[in-house]
Amino acid sequence: MKKNVIFLLSASPHHLILLFSFLLFPFSFLPSPLNAQVYESRILDSVSIQKNELKVTPEVEKMVITKLKEIPENYYSDYGIKNKEQLENLHLGKPIPWYQIVNEKLVPVNASNVSHLVEGEPLSLIFTDRWNVPVMNDDEPLVFVFVGITDREYTFLGPGYIGTRNSHPKVENMIEHIYNYEHKDLLMGSFEVAPLGNGLDFLIIKKEDKDVFVEVYNEATGEYFKNEYGSNEIMKLLKDRAAKINEARNRYYAYVADKSELVITPEIAEMLLPYAQSYWSSIRDNEEYLSQVGIKNGALLEHLHLGKPVPAYRIIDENLTFIGRWKVPVMSNGEPLFFTEVKLEVDGQYRWMGSGGAGLPQAIQNYEYKDMLIGFLGAPREWDYLFIRKNGKDIFVKTYDWETRELFKTEYSLSDIINLLKK
Repeated sequence: MKKNVIFLLSASPHHLILLFSFLLFPFSFLPSPLNAQVYESRILDSVSIQKNELKVTPEVEKMVITKLKEIPENYYSDYGIKNKEQLENLHLGKPIPWYQIVNEKLVPVNASNVSHLVEGEPLSLIFTDRWNVPVMNDDEPLVFVFVGITDREYTFLGPGYIGTRNSHPKVENMIEHIYNYEHKDLLMGSFEVAPLGNGLDFLIIKKEDKDVFVEVYNEATGEYFKNEYGSNEIMKLLKDRAAKINEARNRYYAYVADKSELVITPEIAEMLLPYAQSYWSSIRDNEEYLSQVGIKNGALLEHLHLGKPVPAYRIIDENLTFIGRWKVPVMSNGEPLFFTEVKLEVDGQYRWMGSGGAGLPQAIQNYEYKDMLIGFLGAPREWDYLFIRKNGKDIFVKTYDWETRELFKTEYSLSDIINLLKK
């Protein structure tokens, strides 16, 4: 039997709608339950996968192409774009729905938890409200962009990175390989293994009336589309790959463990501010929309500067762990508007990771203990937490409480959070 799980925003004050509309940890693309389709009868079932087709209307195409052309030229290489001339004569190809594997509680199965699965545990595919959309220059593939559903509207989520932003750093021409894949016409969707990857670790194709999971790239052999798996084989492969990802992740966390303080140098500001400005440029004249997300007027977006970075944490193996990222408030006239995010790479360079979270900086500015804020704690299946040091103790404050519908109301200790995550 098929379940349809629908998440709808209830009527609420603007500042709460705001927090719903822009994820409090906006750079994490974990699936929301909106339009999710879960199947109980089979493991990794994709029977109705086509229902998640994104219809490329003229409006969607115009939105995507306009946004793509607004990218500053000095960032083209991040996306595999060689020059401005490549952004002429663009059109969109067939969107690829992005899925994640989930358990019965809709918890995504990824590198962080796949080793903890119980043998035979029922698993399903869940649609993540996001598509990988190929952008074509004339008839040649140029770049993937991400289109998602935000507040029940289609939203441009940015182009796909090459290099270190991909799940596999060596894959720099993913779109060309998929465009030339012999079974591309059988393509039904994609899913990933690692959180925050590019969503294209595996392609899902319908081949001879069977769901087949095709590994896009094998790092050990350097081959594309060589290995195909059935649903009964995929979990062992995921566990093997997840073990390697976890090993690399732990090495990275050890590398950044003592580097949680970020000084905004002119070089970092020069990198982040063009992205922040580009992120909002297309809606700066939409006063009604800006008002809804807590920005008084578009003029505030013209003279931006960066506030104090806030380090991001996760609980890894029951330990509070700095993850090498910072949320940086983007300010105008001393007023925080939204967040941008930066990551420290293993080569010592810093990289922009996205912008969003409108509404949260303003809410924090009015929080009575804002001066005690020392970090953010992200937790799966939960709203994020403010990490404050209060009366000499580490306290975690839930940003939004579903039961009371209040901001920053409920406080927890670290042990409380760990116990919550075990449930």
